[in-house]
Amino acid sequence: MNTIWRFVPAALLFCAANVVHASTITILNPSFESQVFSTGTGTTYPYGTITDWTASTAASSGFDGNVDNSGAFGVYNPTTTSYPGGVPDGVNVAFLQGIVNNISISQTLGATLQANDTYTLTAWEGLRDDTGVLAPGLGCNGSNITLEAGGTILNSLRNETTVTCPSTRGVFQEFTVTFNSAGVDPSLLGQNLGIVLTANGSGSIFEPAEVDFDNLSLTDTSIAPGSPVPEPATFGLMAVAMVAICVTNRRRRHAA
Repeated sequence: MNTIWRFVPAALLFCAANVVHASTITILNPSFESQVFSTGTGTTYPYGTITDWTASTAASSGFDGNVDNSGAFGVYNPTTTSYPGGVPDGVNVAFLQGIVNNISISQTLGATLQANDTYTLTAWEGLRDDTGVLAPGLGCNGSNITLEAGGTILNSLRNETTVTCPSTRGVFQEFTVTFNSAGVDPSLLGQNLGIVLTANGSGSIFEPAEVDFDNLSLTDTSIAPGSPVPEPATFGLMAVAMVAICVTNRRRRHAA
């Protein structure tokens, strides 16, 4: 009997795998590799186009050429002086430089928000370790990684807005945002998902900060067709397994 019980966890995991379905949602240019630059170069500073991404600034005057006010953004291929250990994926990274105001880049995805799904957004953030743009001692004013649906920030609905800041210069750090759509406002279902990456401004021209992003990914974990809710299905599987174990054990005892 003890031998049979050992197979229960494996059986339940096998069955659960048929209940839950995980898929990868397409993000265009997730590692900012669409543009080609030689090492140490990138888009024109302070404003450089980022393929498939849209930049915005909290400055009321928009991107008016005043970097202190509106910030800066673009793509560049950093040297090992910036990141001695390299970058998470490929050779390029996106940079966002917030000074007085916040600055963001965003992308609207082709996928839409579905009911009762769990979304996991992963992004890598880094702080340069050189003085090519900012002195290392200036620190970080923080940043946001947010998942949206129809322009509504989803992770804030669960009081989980992510305010992050890499803890070590010259090294990229992984950050993850998770959102479950169970009980979400029905009007958001079917709305296109979106990603927004933000570098926070300090409000002072004397406290600029740059945050670099790389290697984004988004997964959608949902219930497979025919299994509307996972909990009852899981309990049902457990009940079937228990009955099978009892029947098998009884037959063995009678045979003995």
